Amino acid sequence: MQEPRNLSIFLQDVWFELRGRTILEGVDWKIAGGGRWVLLGPNGSGKTTLLKLITGYNYPSRGRVVILQREFGHTDLRILRSRIGWVHYDLRNMIPEYMTVLDVVLAGGKGTLSFFEAPTPAERLKARNNLRALRVENLSVRRFSTLSTGERQRVLIARALMAEPEILLLDEPCMGLDPLSREEFLDSLATLFVEKKEMTVVTVTHHVEEITEAYEGVLILNGGKVLACGERRRTLTADTISRLFGHRCFLTFEGGRYSLHFQ
Repeated sequence: MQEPRNLSIFLQDVWFELRGRTILEGVDWKIAGGGRWVLLGPNGSGKTTLLKLITGYNYPSRGRVVILQREFGHTDLRILRSRIGWVHYDLRNMIPEYMTVLDVVLAGGKGTLSFFEAPTPAERLKARNNLRALRVENLSVRRFSTLSTGERQRVLIARALMAEPEILLLDEPCMGLDPLSREEFLDSLATLFVEKKEMTVVTVTHHVEEITEAYEGVLILNGGKVLACGERRRTLTADTISRLFGHRCFLTFEGGRYSLHFQ
């Protein structure tokens, strides 16, 4: 396997065991800087556990983990985490109800949930630019608690961008979105990817419909093992999906989008 030079994420034969149970088994994965990848798998396949490994909140039972050229066991994981943005579902419930959208984003630059200091003009400009990149600048004075699910997701990504992460992890960002909100969200992500070319992005999902042509690679987990990993078009195939979800399902690709159907 290629050495981790110039790679954002490098996992080699990674295992994770908890209370005698194997959660991840022999995972190999490498992502070059600026890569856009999808982590796909059913519920319970180990996706969130793998994200926690990448962020250093889990530690491998065995195997080699190198994130942003920093190898676990030889680096301060607290410093490493400051270089990674992680947007997950629970985060939206941790934001105080009184905070405005702009304050939520500004707090991301401090790595906190609340914002108590008077922001500088430069911080305000940066926060507004991040909101503009996600197409929600018009919401800046609204209370975060009044937003729709899709609006909250975009604001939380703008918040994560305040720290200028080198890796952005999106854990099921379309959860709870209706079809129209999902498409608007995916469009805003595509715009963000163009503006942040050097940032590595990993999006977790169990819905193939959320995998757009903006993503170049896919890692498919099933039961804690890698079922397939590689370039999107070669990895996301009808055969792979039938092995993942059963032979009653079939995959179609039309107009640049995937769909999953069951017989």
